[in-house]
Amino acid sequence: MSATTESGENRDASYEIRADAAANTLYLEFSGTLTAEEMEVAAEETVAAAEKLREGFAVINDVSAFTPPSPEAAKPIKEAQVKLTELGVGDVVRVVGEETSTVTENAFQRRSRQAGYDGKTATSIAAAERKLE
Repeated sequence: MSATTESGENRDASYEIRADAAANTLYLEFSGTLTAEEMEVAAEETVAAAEKLREGFAVINDVSAFTPPSPEAAKPIKEAQVKLTELGVGDVVRVVGEETSTVTENAFQRRSRQAGYDGKTATSIAAAERKLE
């Protein structure tokens, strides 16, 4: 599990990455606005965690408290999504909330399609896990 907190640009920015080998699921949680450097590190850690899982692994990505990153910070997201496709990602479910920016939700969906997969949406981690059953 990895986390970054209190970034220079947004003291509320953080991320968490966790690979659950038993469930063959990669859990990601992003909140606030991460800097380009933080997104680069998070993307690298995401791919490293996914490499520990079996082909067909699922991803639950909680972006319910994430705010749109700068275009520069968004580049590592796209690169990580391509690498997840190469690693054999299966189902992807994004957790969004009422406060989730439509821009954020649409950007993740657009990038995932470009990477070669479609993501589903859910309103909680529990609902996302049910979509994987």
